[in-house]
Amino acid sequence: MNWMSYHIGEEFLISFICLGIAWRAFSVSRSLDPSLSDYLELRSRTFLISAGFLILGISSFMHALIHASGWDLNLLYQTLLSYCLGLFLLIIAIASERPWRKTAYPLLYLPLMILLVPGVYQSFPIFGEFRPIVWIAIAYFSGVVSILYISLYYHTRLNRFLFSALGHLFICISAIFLFFPTGIGSSAWIHGHLMRPIGFGILFFSMNSEELLNIKESMLYKTLAAFSLLAAIPLLAFGMILSFDNLHSINIQSRRIAVFFFMLVTFASSMFFGLGLIIRLIRPVIQLKDNVNKIADEGLERRVELNSGDELGELSVAFNNMLAKLEDSFSERDRLSRLAATGELASTLAHEIKNPLNAISGAAVYIRNNFKGDLIKEFVNVIDEEVSRMNKLSMNLLTFAKPLPFNPVNTDINKLVLATADFLGFECEGKDLAILTDLEKEIPEISLDHDQIRQVLINILINSFDAVGHDGEVMIKTSSENGNVAISVHDNGKGIDSAEMAKIFNPFFTTKTRGTGLGLAISKKIMKGHGGDLTV
Repeated sequence: MNWMSYHIGEEFLISFICLGIAWRAFSVSRSLDPSLSDYLELRSRTFLISAGFLILGISSFMHALIHASGWDLNLLYQTLLSYCLGLFLLIIAIASERPWRKTAYPLLYLPLMILLVPGVYQSFPIFGEFRPIVWIAIAYFSGVVSILYISLYYHTRLNRFLFSALGHLFICISAIFLFFPTGIGSSAWIHGHLMRPIGFGILFFSMNSEELLNIKESMLYKTLAAFSLLAAIPLLAFGMILSFDNLHSINIQSRRIAVFFFMLVTFASSMFFGLGLIIRLIRPVIQLKDNVNKIADEGLERRVELNSGDELGELSVAFNNMLAKLEDSFSERDRLSRLAATGELASTLAHEIKNPLNAISGAAVYIRNNFKGDLIKEFVNVIDEEVSRMNKLSMNLLTFAKPLPFNPVNTDINKLVLATADFLGFECEGKDLAILTDLEKEIPEISLDHDQIRQVLINILINSFDAVGHDGEVMIKTSSENGNVAISVHDNGKGIDSAEMAKIFNPFFTTKTRGTGLGLAISKKIMKGHGGDLTV
């Protein structure tokens, strides 16, 4: 079999696969909705993946063209180093904390174009002598990408990431086979060049829009990448020494200098990278600790400020949500404590007021029946009105203080709204008020206490009538979502001052000259008893 023809066809196939994946990633990047909260991050990651596979595709195409045209094999320096750059961009796309700052990295391909200039590539040592070093670098980068994809699976539980990890693992193993200095058609060469297209084929089917949109930066990625870098140091160092065995004869002294230089660069780069990685790992932890200490000093209103997309960022979001829930719980506890105290006082007052009112009412009836005169009749009418008002206040106090009986029935909320609006029609006749409705069709029936919810609607609508005055308009809307039903009442009145807004549900608070100030407090109590809420 003509293995060189197979190799050329293999490189062309890999080229088309990589270009297809690049186009797919670029299309996803262009189709993202700018209103997404993580739009910039997603677009940057998909762009870097597109650029990485574009460089891989161009490199494989040129690799095939060099062999097909019989050009100088030193041109392969450019293709294989570009191959490493493409894999490096994939690592950046997955593991970078702020990928939008790395979108210029694909421009690193431009300096590599210099290696296509005859005067440059001809001055390099024979490619076959350094080929193992390049392949072990490709194996290293592919292995890191595979580890990162396994981390992505751990982070998202998306099975496609396992297939992508498998694809890059095949590429890594193929590069390890090609690291050995054997000729074309040898067992190692055949295994390496059979596994490469399989790996890229797996990537072609695994890397779709679902996978691309779920790539997220994680602390785990950095940690695993760090371990893989540290594990690769001896492989790079000693691998370079072994790779020169049984190759073309070169100057021993030059070889030792080259090996020492590469070992020095590898050691220095790993030290700098490790130091930077440690700083990046520790910095958000310190920020989180400082923010938690400030919360202990400043109270629950303080929030953790940590701009990170990794697990610590998710932890800070969860911590802030917990603080918000704690703050709401404490506020609700204080509110319930105040309501309990108010309710107890209200119940006592209601009972104490009721007996004198009965006596006053009885006395008024006696005076009306036994004494005549217009002035006496006028005074008795005033007494009756005020006693009636005080009785109403007493009943409201008792209603507010005692637990409300709950008699739920399945109710069509739209029919309840229409019936309540019709009932209050008389309130609108003399004021030129308009009650409008916007009711969602086919709204589901819900279990509720019909009379209590009707009372809430009446209280709110009467408040709206008072707010809009003459020639006003009140709109009642119904809507549903995920089995929950909402009723909203809008009016074109002047509104409520922000200072009064926080007090409107407090018992006995009112802005009217007449009224008990208990209507909204009782209404909110009813809605809480139904598992809902009343907000303004």
